[in-house]
Amino acid sequence: MPTTTRAYFQREPNGALELDTVTLGDPKPHSVRVRITATGVCQSQIYWMSQSRPEPLLFGHEGHGIVEEVGSAVTRVAAGDSVLVTWLPGERSATRAPERTEAVLADGSTAFWSNVNTWAEHTVVDEEYLIRLPAEITDPAIGLVGCAVPTGAGAVINAADVRAGDAVAVIGLGGVGLSAVVAAAARDAAVVYAVDIAGDKLEFARHFGASHTVDSTTTDLAQIAHTSVVSRTGLPGFDKVIDCVGSTATINQSIAAVHAGRVSLHRGGVVVVVGVPKGDVPIDAIQLLTQEKSLLGTLGGSCTHEQLNELCRWSLDGRLDLGRLVTDRYGFDDLPKAVEALRAGKILGRALVTM
Repeated sequence: MPTTTRAYFQREPNGALELDTVTLGDPKPHSVRVRITATGVCQSQIYWMSQSRPEPLLFGHEGHGIVEEVGSAVTRVAAGDSVLVTWLPGERSATRAPERTEAVLADGSTAFWSNVNTWAEHTVVDEEYLIRLPAEITDPAIGLVGCAVPTGAGAVINAADVRAGDAVAVIGLGGVGLSAVVAAAARDAAVVYAVDIAGDKLEFARHFGASHTVDSTTTDLAQIAHTSVVSRTGLPGFDKVIDCVGSTATINQSIAAVHAGRVSLHRGGVVVVVGVPKGDVPIDAIQLLTQEKSLLGTLGGSCTHEQLNELCRWSLDGRLDLGRLVTDRYGFDDLPKAVEALRAGKILGRALVTM
């Protein structure tokens, strides 16, 4: 039988975020109904709140929950399993596309998201977006490994390929940036510079492995890079810069801060853009060319489900302190307050909404 539950949705771009009773259909053969216990609040969701859409939108793409019912062909999880809900897909079948998530609103219209939604008390999602969790993981904050943690950590591991001895900088110290700091420290970077405009975030980053901090309102990162930082090549500048902001200013600052290459000898440093650019971004392409620097993008840290499982294990062995990363907690009815706090830059680490 169809399930009724409460979920947040938005009808029009920049419209109100509404909470109402919605109806979920029975799981299709490869779909699963999950009772959500906790969800994160992400900047990318704020971005999508202003974008056009063909139908009302559902939100939330990282969370923890308990499986209630599975479709007839589901093999990855079973009823009663504790699961990570993530928008990052698992290994895809060559014969089918994953189902989108949907909910029928009170007026009969349909709200949707292309993969998962976790700003809801229940959700029906394709099994491809679920990871069964081991019994020893009991903290619902593990839901942050559905997006925030892999986006930052994966940028370091997969896109930047940070190695022991690298000089690394991370710009923007929200939940994603702090996860990048954690990963850079875990990979034995020689130095990890944490960069932000907020003094409390700079100090907070030291708890996650930052060796140095830079207040970018008063200090130019490129100047610091070329006077105080030595790359693994022996040249001044960073080996890798992870930009978790994605603005014109931070992307160009990052390009200027990585070390130059030497033609026929070695390439220059690498900039990885993680933050979502808000529009066109003019860059110094001549510097990329003549100094052989690299500018890369990554979505969700390019993480596989195997890597998500490894990041979950980090929460058990102490490399990832989820208890410290979650600095703000909200009840489900107060989720819009978490959105506004994030929009205003008032979340020190990551906000967690519990049902």
